[in-house]
Amino acid sequence: MNRKLIALLAMLVLLFPLLVACGNDDSAATAGTNATETDAAPPAETVAPEGTDTGGETDAAPTETVGGDTGAAPSGDKTFTVGSKNFTEQFVLAELYAQALEAKGYEVQRKTNLGSEQIADKALRSGQIDMYPEYTGTMLQAILKIEKVPESPEATFDLVKQRYAARKPSLTVLPSAPFDNNFGIVVRKEAADQYKLKTIADVEKNAKNLTFASYQEFEDRADARPNVEKNYPGFKNFKKTVLVDSLGLRYKSMQTGDADVGVGFLTDGQLASDDFVVMEDTKNIWPPYFPAPVVDAAWLKAHPDAEAVFNSVSEKLTAEVMRELNGAVDLEKEEANDVASDFLEEQGLK
Repeated sequence: MNRKLIALLAMLVLLFPLLVACGNDDSAATAGTNATETDAAPPAETVAPEGTDTGGETDAAPTETVGGDTGAAPSGDKTFTVGSKNFTEQFVLAELYAQALEAKGYEVQRKTNLGSEQIADKALRSGQIDMYPEYTGTMLQAILKIEKVPESPEATFDLVKQRYAARKPSLTVLPSAPFDNNFGIVVRKEAADQYKLKTIADVEKNAKNLTFASYQEFEDRADARPNVEKNYPGFKNFKKTVLVDSLGLRYKSMQTGDADVGVGFLTDGQLASDDFVVMEDTKNIWPPYFPAPVVDAAWLKAHPDAEAVFNSVSEKLTAEVMRELNGAVDLEKEEANDVASDFLEEQGLK
């Protein structure tokens, strides 16, 4: 082997570790890059912890619902969420308006049995619902806190309509149904005959002998029991007051004799019975309570045709009609949606 070849081989032996080291540096760099990509959070869907809301059915407002501060819906969006408070007539009214809208091609969701007027009003203003039926007197005193009652039902309606439009978000009070569903102080007939009770003043004079069936909201609302006691002070002197939040159970407590006097509404189905006598309010202590659809103004502006649908239902509702519809639910144990459906079909609105 000549000297040149020996020298070349020796040089390769000396350079080999350096070449291997350079090759390993490149591989390490490549491996480092791949490891970084693998350890990064993947863009795939993640699994929420157990009990976390992942977008299924919830109590929150549906994404397609328009209300509150969310602005008007796209003109092609015909979705709507109707709410109600927590008693029979509200369930029936909500179904009447909801089904009438569905007959005109609207997709309607229900959030009924929300609770008191304060809860329903908050749901409407926050966009959880687009509408619920409310009574003019309740709007006036329980929501707007206006104590002085206007001179007529028409003046009351005009005032609450104006004030609701000025609220933020703006709310539209549509024309009310032509009946006054006021509070009713009701006495079982046996007690009315025994103590010769015809007016609230008569009840006041005999309160110490009587048991009163009330409910918590009536006890708390400024236009309810506090208003009665302000005008009929003897109303504080009942032998006993029992709280029965269920309307049906309040009437039942009077039928069984567990209570002598109760509070209801003038369109309660139970009042068709001869078992009860409504006491006359000779001092006219309550404002008018005409039911009206209260609708998110932005939604209604985007769906102007809906106003005629609401109005077509409201104009058919007299006190006699509502007492019959309420009675079908409370006394005959029919479902509110079935009662509403039958009525709308009879009236050609479905």
